[in-house]
Amino acid sequence: MSDIKVSRVLFEFETIIKDHSFYLEELENMVSIPDFDVDKAERVIKRMRRLRRDLERGITVITQNVDFMNEKQTKEEALGILNYLMVVGLKEEKDTINQLKENMNRRGITNDLEKDLDQLQRILNSISRFSF
Repeated sequence: MSDIKVSRVLFEFETIIKDHSFYLEELENMVSIPDFDVDKAERVIKRMRRLRRDLERGITVITQNVDFMNEKQTKEEALGILNYLMVVGLKEEKDTINQLKENMNRRGITNDLEKDLDQLQRILNSISRFSF
């Protein structure tokens, strides 16, 4: 049963991670411009929040089931994705949101990005034991 649950998540993650990477790259490009479009950045953040919720749900399924999996190849794929998210995807998102927050604060724009950073840290903490 664990193999089936994780396989479904891995299938869904194909699209979610691709979309996450696209929006992350878009946000990184915006942050590199000193006078970036704040409204556009907020729209991208909203999209990333939806994706992050989906990622968090999937990560929870993987972390709760990976120890009980029988299919070695699927288990390795799941652990590889957790490692990618830990080392690259979510870490880069956290760094970019930190930059965005600092840039917005310098411009005197209030924001609620601290919630995003807290959520990212919580997700990173939940997968840290699987990082290799």
